[in-house]
Amino acid sequence: MIRKKRRKRSKVLLLLVSTVFIYFILKLVFSNLSVEVIQAKTSELEDFFTGEFIVLRQETVIPAPYKGYFVKVKNEGERVAKDTVIGYLEIIEGTSLEKSSSLTIKASAAGLVSYQTDGLESFCNPEIWLQLDLEKLQSLPDFKMNSDEEKNPEDKKVQGNRFVDSGDGICKIIDNLDYSFFYLLGSGAYPERIKKGSNFKIRLDRNQGLVLKGYVVDVLRKTGEYGILIKISDAGDYSFNRKEKGQIITTSYKGSVLPEKVITQKNGKSGVYLFNKGKATWQEVEKVAQLKGKVVLSGLSEVDWVIADPQLVSEGKRVSRLNN
Repeated sequence: MIRKKRRKRSKVLLLLVSTVFIYFILKLVFSNLSVEVIQAKTSELEDFFTGEFIVLRQETVIPAPYKGYFVKVKNEGERVAKDTVIGYLEIIEGTSLEKSSSLTIKASAAGLVSYQTDGLESFCNPEIWLQLDLEKLQSLPDFKMNSDEEKNPEDKKVQGNRFVDSGDGICKIIDNLDYSFFYLLGSGAYPERIKKGSNFKIRLDRNQGLVLKGYVVDVLRKTGEYGILIKISDAGDYSFNRKEKGQIITTSYKGSVLPEKVITQKNGKSGVYLFNKGKATWQEVEKVAQLKGKVVLSGLSEVDWVIADPQLVSEGKRVSRLNN
């Protein structure tokens, strides 16, 4: 009888110990919260706005001295020295289509050959640039026509061998090593961070790896629209397009760039929760900049992993990584 009671007590005790053990195991498992983490990589956050630019470069048009058929020997984009033979003009006299003589056409300046003339070459002259003014520029009919209206697709085709009348532009020579101008015409509110005399960078949509340095020469502000004339000092080998789309980068901030939701406040200070050996650890940081849904922080290193949703954790809470 006594032996049966002891055996029963032993079973009850074993059951109680097992229950307590399972309870603590379950508590440990379910208290270990899975959280998303983000590596605190050092990068740059740029403040920019987009626009479309009209490109004004130093361009020299070579006109046809006579009516005739032009045969090129230099291709689009080819670099030539001054007096290099570009092609030959088979001169046509009267109404006859038979050539009577051939005239050598040479480059009047050094640069890149382009057969895409559009009528804006008259503004691409350094002598004009010395007195370039947005009010005057916008009032010129040729400039308005070429800047506001898209050309017919047929007119955009690269020219080459073709019939030309006397005075027509056979081609132009572009000095892409000298400075050029970008003209930006925008609508709506004027971007106040752009001021006359300020410097910034431009990144073109067509070539994200190419960043140009710009200087604001002049600004024009009217109701509902504005114009910005930008001098580009390092034009480089960008395309011959008269129009380019891109971003004006006004400011750049360097640090740990993270979603703004990672920031939390503690005792009046800004900080983040780090994933540290299976626990959430609060770390004070300095907010360098905050824009476009992101923040730039200092006080973190690239070995730190930031908990994406700080509202889910508290200091010392056990956590596991939801993502790698």
